[in-house]
Formats: sequence, C-alpha cells, structure tokens
Amino acid sequence: MTPARTRVLFVNSGILGHRAVAALIEDAAALMPSVDARHINLSESLTIGDRIARRLLCARVAPSSGVFANVDLARWRQQMNAALLAARRVAAADRHGPIDLLHFHTQATAYASLGRMTRTPSIVSIDATERQASVEMTSRLARWTYRPNVIHDGRVFRAARAIVATSRWAAQDLVQLYPDCAGKVRVMPYPVRAAQFDPEWLAERAARAGNGHAEPVRLLFIGGDFPRKGGLSLVDAWRDAALGDRARLDLVTDWPIETSVLPAGVRVLRGIAPYTAAWRDLWRRADVFVMPTRSEAFGMVFQEAAAAGVPSIATSINAIPELVEDGATGMLVKPGDCADLVGAMRALVESANLRLRLGSAARARMLAMASPETYARNLNALIEDVMESHAQPT
Repeated sequence: MTPARTRVLFVNSGILGHRAVAALIEDAAALMPSVDARHINLSESLTIGDRIARRLLCARVAPSSGVFANVDLARWRQQMNAALLAARRVAAADRHGPIDLLHFHTQATAYASLGRMTRTPSIVSIDATERQASVEMTSRLARWTYRPNVIHDGRVFRAARAIVATSRWAAQDLVQLYPDCAGKVRVMPYPVRAAQFDPEWLAERAARAGNGHAEPVRLLFIGGDFPRKGGLSLVDAWRDAALGDRARLDLVTDWPIETSVLPAGVRVLRGIAPYTAAWRDLWRRADVFVMPTRSEAFGMVFQEAAAAGVPSIATSINAIPELVEDGATGMLVKPGDCADLVGAMRALVESANLRLRLGSAARARMLAMASPETYARNLNALIEDVMESHAQPT
C-alpha cells in the first residue's frame, strides 16, 4: 500500500514583500513526493472586507524614517493585518479537509495562529528576525518601537516545531535572541529558478569577450526601491569611474528618476517584470550585475545573477556574503564606499577573464546550494522529521 502523503498547508505572506517567494515555495512543494500541498497566498483573493481591514490596520500616521519613525507601530500593525488574514484563511481551509502540518512564511503570518500551532505541528520560515529589521531604524526610539514585533517573533518560534532560516546571518541572530529555540533551526537558502537561465549564456559571453567586445561591457542593476538598493550611489560611482566610453549600465527600476541628469552610458528601463522574455534577455546580455544595496535581508536577485552566470558586485552586509563569495563568484564592497565601488566596476569592465571566471563559478555554486530540487528535498525531509516527532508519544 502506498503510504499516505502529509497534508501540508503553506501560508505565504505575499503582501509583506514576499510575492516572489510564494511562487518559489509552490514550485518546491510540487517536487515533494510525500507532500499533498495546498497554498494560501495572502496577496490573492482579497475580499472587500479584507481590503477595509487592511486600510484600517495599516494606516500610517508617523513618518517611515527619521527620529519618530514607526512610533505609530505601523510595521507591527501591518504584520498583524497579515497574521489575522492568515488565521482566517487557515480556519477556512479546514472546511476543505484535514491539515497535518502548517508551513508559515514569514513568521509574521503566524502571529495570530499561536493557538492553532499547539494543535497542528508547524514549520516557520524566515529571512530575518524583527530585531535585525529594527537595526535599519536610525534612532533609538524608532528601534524601540520594534519591541512588540520581537516579542511576537519569540512566541511564534517557541510554538513552531521547526524553523527554516534562509541564511546563517538570520539563524545566528535568532539563536542569540531565543536560545531555547536553537535546536529547531535549519539553514536553507531560497531556491532559485535555474531553468530560467540558459547555461549557453556563458558561452555567448565568452564569444563576445573573444571578439574584443565590439559591443560595450554591459552592467545590470535591478531594484524597485532605487535609493535603498543603492541606485543613487551607483550612479555617482559610475560618473566617477568614467566608464561610459566602453561600458553600459542598465537601471531596471520604476522609481522616478530624472534621466536627463544621468551620466553617459546609463539608461533606465521601466516595466520589466520578473521571468518575462524581456527580463531574461537582460540577464542573457549582462556581463556584470551590480547592486550596492544599503539594506537587504537576503538578496534573491544575487541568486538570480549567479544562476545566469553573471558575477555580482554587492555590499558586504547581512546575508549577502553568503550569496556572493568575494573574489570567487563576485566582488563585495564596503557599504557607502564610492571608491570601493568604482574600483570593483573598473576591475570587471577591464578584465574579461575575471568576469568569465567569476560568473562561471557563481553559477556552479548557486546550482549546488539553491537548486529547486535541493530545496524541495531538504524541506521534504524536514517535514517528515517533524511529522515523525509529532507522532511519537510524549
């Protein structure tokens, strides 16, 4: 007799900046042989009541930055809105059949489901703790406003049977904050959709380089929040590097930028959606990816760059050094250091051999650590472990 598959309900936040992750988790679940998966995406199927609740709970009164940032607890209220919506959706899912295990991404989606987690074994997936998020605040008062979030994190982590952290950076902070949860933590980077990136692109880049680069070297930036992703610093560094006569910089963003003041060799591309033909073509033609971000919990775009066989220039913050290995798969620069960024761009523009070596190594490393099959296999094994532990008599 074929053993029964574990009925897992995946609760994906979507509305808290993780829309792409929801799709990746759905892809991974489809590869798990012992899982019967159902999915809740909190960005989809919103009713009028859901939208009204979101408007009321998420209204911002205090500024989003500065000394008084978040004193209205806007971040906690936004997360509680997602948590309450998740709790309602989970309760509704019960009407469609039993649930053996709950998988929450991220931890905020479980804030209102603590009681349910005592009855149904649960896995919680995170890319950062709320204490790590609070560090971005520029005043002691603003950082203090994250205290409710940090407390709720602890309650969720203690209720969970297992915790998946996408990086060692996030896992280490979680263990430091909640040492009683240390035994539950597993580090599993997000999977990357490797099938979107043709391995033949590596040969095409080599051919372009062997042709003496009749076309300019192409650098690519992708980032919606242009200032936070380091776009302004990048433009300044590009101007100082004076690379416009031999290289091009494509800025993929919908952020309002005054294009008339951009230096030579820079263009802005708007309306490029992920996983479209236009998006794939940009990766195919890119020689270097550059994003000197000021704030990043994980940095999935660096995974995509590696899968495309493109070396990255990135800032040495948070989990990024786990994705970009300095000198081996890309180059890390100090945050806010214009001279460092200029030097990295010049080095990769001037050396085709360096670009090709780093890009090839980046792809091989990323496929080894973050293929969909690897992620699915590891998560499937974790689900089986949790269910086996749950079945044991206490």
